[in-house]
Amino acid sequence: MGLQQFEDSKPLQGLGSTSRALLRWDCAPSLLVLLAVAGFWIGGSLEWFEMLKDSNNAVGSVVWLYLMLAAVAGSIVLGGGAIFDLARRFSRRSDPDQ
Repeated sequence: MGLQQFEDSKPLQGLGSTSRALLRWDCAPSLLVLLAVAGFWIGGSLEWFEMLKDSNNAVGSVVWLYLMLAAVAGSIVLGGGAIFDLARRFSRRSDPDQ
């Protein structure tokens, strides 16, 4: 019952027809996850994580490396899940049989 409530939600008002078809409130969590993952990867590429440049404490560097490994693996899993969810929702909308 709760899932059907999101499936039957109305698209956002005031947007173009293509945007209205793509952006709906039920897609918001997946879009937010994708934005967070993109921000993480962009931040990493811009060297926001400068902890690795300071090698004063070896144990701290190893802990930081393991935390970043977990963050990278988590971002891949979450990003893949969000992409899969969005693809599933869009294919369900474009399916003429439903």
